[in-house]
Amino acid sequence: MERFHCRAWVAAGRRSLDTNDDRVSEILRDLLGQVRPEDAMDVAVIDGQRIEALLTEYLKDTRYLIVIDDIAMEQWSAISFIFGDNGKSSRILLTTTTQKTAKNCSHGSGYVYQLNTLGEEDSMEIALQGAVRSPELEQGSTTLLQKCGGLPLALVSVSDFMKSSVEPTGERCAELCRSLGYHLREKHDHDNFAELRKVLMHNYDSLSVYDMTCLLYLSVFPSNRPLKRKVLIRRWLAEGYARSDSLRSEEDIAGETFKTLIDRNIIQSIETRNDAQVKTFKTHAIMHEFLLHKSMSQGFIATSSRNYPRPCAYVNNACHLSVQGGSLTDSEASEEDLSRVRSLTVSGKAGDAISYVRKCKLLRVLDLDECNDLEDNHLKHIGKLWHLKYLSVGGTIEKLPSSIEGLHCLETLDLRRTKIKTLPIEAIMLYHLAHLFGKFTIDKDDLRNANKMSKVVKFLSGNKSNLKILAGFVTSESQGFMQLMGHMKNLRKVKIWCEPVANGSSYATDLSKAIQDFTKVPMDNAGARSLLLDSEECSEDLMSSLDFEPCPEGFKYDIRSLKLHGKLLQLPPFVTLLIGLKELSISSATLTRDLLSSLINLGNLLYLKLIANQLENFEMRKGAFPSLRRLCFVVRSLASHLPVIEQGALPNIVSLQLLCPGLVGLSGIQIRHLRHLKEVTIDRAVSDQTRTDWEEATKNHPNRPRLLLFKNGDPMESEGPGQEEASALREKRKICVVQPSSDLDSGLKKMRLSESSSRLQVTVHSNSSMQL
Repeated sequence: MERFHCRAWVAAGRRSLDTNDDRVSEILRDLLGQVRPEDAMDVAVIDGQRIEALLTEYLKDTRYLIVIDDIAMEQWSAISFIFGDNGKSSRILLTTTTQKTAKNCSHGSGYVYQLNTLGEEDSMEIALQGAVRSPELEQGSTTLLQKCGGLPLALVSVSDFMKSSVEPTGERCAELCRSLGYHLREKHDHDNFAELRKVLMHNYDSLSVYDMTCLLYLSVFPSNRPLKRKVLIRRWLAEGYARSDSLRSEEDIAGETFKTLIDRNIIQSIETRNDAQVKTFKTHAIMHEFLLHKSMSQGFIATSSRNYPRPCAYVNNACHLSVQGGSLTDSEASEEDLSRVRSLTVSGKAGDAISYVRKCKLLRVLDLDECNDLEDNHLKHIGKLWHLKYLSVGGTIEKLPSSIEGLHCLETLDLRRTKIKTLPIEAIMLYHLAHLFGKFTIDKDDLRNANKMSKVVKFLSGNKSNLKILAGFVTSESQGFMQLMGHMKNLRKVKIWCEPVANGSSYATDLSKAIQDFTKVPMDNAGARSLLLDSEECSEDLMSSLDFEPCPEGFKYDIRSLKLHGKLLQLPPFVTLLIGLKELSISSATLTRDLLSSLINLGNLLYLKLIANQLENFEMRKGAFPSLRRLCFVVRSLASHLPVIEQGALPNIVSLQLLCPGLVGLSGIQIRHLRHLKEVTIDRAVSDQTRTDWEEATKNHPNRPRLLLFKNGDPMESEGPGQEEASALREKRKICVVQPSSDLDSGLKKMRLSESSSRLQVTVHSNSSMQL
C-alpha cells in the first residue's frame, strides 16, 4: 500500500440525497477531503465544478489507490473523467451489487472480480463466536449455516441471536432455523436480524410490481433447488405474470424480468448456455426463506413440507399450492377451499396430495415432474382442468388419458420424466400447445386410422397449430412425426432420435426431406430454428447421406443451432448450406480430420462444441473461425491430442473449454495471442501440475482470464483452486471509510469480513497495463 502516495475510501452507497447530482457532489467532496486534507475545511463551501478541477489537477501527478464502495452506473459516468491515465500505475477499485454496472465500469482496461462467500469453517467461526464448539452444536447448526450461505451479514445476525441464549446448543440452532423466516419478516424486541431484513426488503421493494410477483413465485419451489430458466419463464407465462406491451412479447418481458433478478444478484446462476445465457439457477437459501414467509403472509402461496406438515392458515386464499413429500391425506384436502388455487406443485411422493387436483378447478399450472410414484390412474380426471396451461408429469406413467383432448388452453406438455413412449394424436391437435417435450412416437392405432390422420394433416395445414417446440420424437419410418413436420408452420425447435431401418436409402431421403422442409424459410425470415439429430443407433451412412435440394429463389435454409450425435465420418452435406448457423455441437466416438477440416468453412459460427473419445490430428490455421466466441472440447481419451491453434486463428474467442480429464500441461495451446479471451475451463480431474500450468498461463495473459474448473457436469460451477464461484445477494454493508493516513489494507480486510458478505462484484479499473 505504501507504493501509493494517495489513498482514499469513499462510500457511495450511503448517499440518500434526492438527486444523482447531489449524490455525485457528496462523493467528490468526500474524496477531496481525503486526498487533500489541507482543503478539508473548505470542502463544504466549494462548488461542484471547482471540486472536479481540484481533483483532476491533483491526481494527474500522483500515484493513487481509490476505493469507491457500492457505486451506481450513473455516478461512475459522472465522475470517471477525473481519473485519466496519468502514467503512474494508479488504481481505482469500484464495488457494486449489480453485474451490469460492473461490466460497464470495467469496459476497456478494467477487470471484474467476483467476491466469494465464506466457507464452512469461517461461517461456523462467525456464527458460533464465543460458543463452546461441541460436536452436538456443530452438527445441530449445519442446516442453519447452510441457509446463511456464507453471507457474513446473515452469519453475524445469527451470532448476535445465539449470544442472547443462555447456552447455545444444537437444539437452539435447529429452533432458530425453523423460525428464521419469522425473524426475517417481522420486527422484534432486541432485533438481531434488523440489518439483514432491511437488505432483503430493499431488494424486494426496488423491483417493479410485476417483478415482485415473479420473485415471490420462486418460493413455490423447494429451497436451494437448481431450476431451469426456461421452465420458470414458461410457468410465469402460464400464470399471466408477464404482461405484454405494444412493442414486446410476453416471452421477451419474462426474459427481461429474469435478467433483472440475475443482474441484481437476487438469484444465483449455476450453469450457462452456449450463448452465455443462464441455463440453470437457484434462489439463495436466505432469500428463499424471506420470500417463502412473505408469500405465505400475503396469501400468495400455501405450502406443505417437512417444516410445514399442514398447509398454513392462508391456504383458503392462496393462489399457489406447493406440496413437498406427499404428506397430505385425502381428508386434509377435503377440509380446504381450493377454489382460488391457480398452480399446484408436488414433489417427492405423490401420496394423497394428488387428491388436491380434483378440487383445484381453476388450475393453470400443474407440476408433477418430481413425483416419483405417479401412476396412470392419477391423471384420469385431467381433462376436466379446462383452464390448464402448463402440465409437467413424471413417475411411472406410461400412457396419457384420452381426456387430454379437453385441455384446450394447454401451452406446455412436458413428459420427459415419464415412461410414455406413444402419444395420442389428440395431443398434437391442441390449439394452444406450443411446447411438447418427451421421447415418443405417434400411437400406431392412430397411424392406421386414415380418418384421424386426415384430420391432423388438415389441422396442421390450416395453420391452426401453435406448436413451436417438439423435443422430441423417435422415427424409424416416414410415417408419424416425420410425415407431419412439414405441416407444422410455427415449429422452431425439433429433436429427433433415429432408429435403424431395413431400407436405409429411402429412410435417409425421407429424413432429408423432413429436415429440409423444416429449415426452408423466406429470405427475410429472421426466426431462429434449432435442430438436434441423434443417430447413435444407426450406421455412419445415415448422417453422411443427409442432403438438401438446391434452395428455391427467395428462400434459404436456416438453422441457428444444430446438434449432431452419432457415428460421423464426415460432416453431413446439408450443414454447409445453413447460412445462419451460429451454434454447432458434434458428438461422435471419433472425430476425423476430414470432418474437423470441413468445419473451417463455417465462418459465421459463434459457438462450437466437439465431443469425442478420440480426436484425429487437426490444425487451426490463421484466420480459422473468424467469428467464433466460444469453443469447447470434450475428449475422453487420455491419449488424444488437442488441435494445434496457430497465431491468428480464433481472433474473437472469449471462452475456451478444455474438458479433458487426461489433459497434460498446456498441450501445445498458447493462449496469449487470443487477445479477447475472458475465461478458460479445464476438468477438475487434471493433475496438479496441469492445473498449475494453466493458472500461470491465465495469469500471464494480458486479460488475466478466469480459470474455471469443470465439476459434476457444470463447467461454470467452480472457479480457481478449491473455491466455489458464486453469485450475490444484494447487501447494504457496514461501510469502512479509510482516511489517507490510515492503513487501507486493514480497511480491505474489514470489507472481506463484513461485506464480502454479498459476493459483491468488484470492478478493478486500471489506469495502466502494469500489474499490481
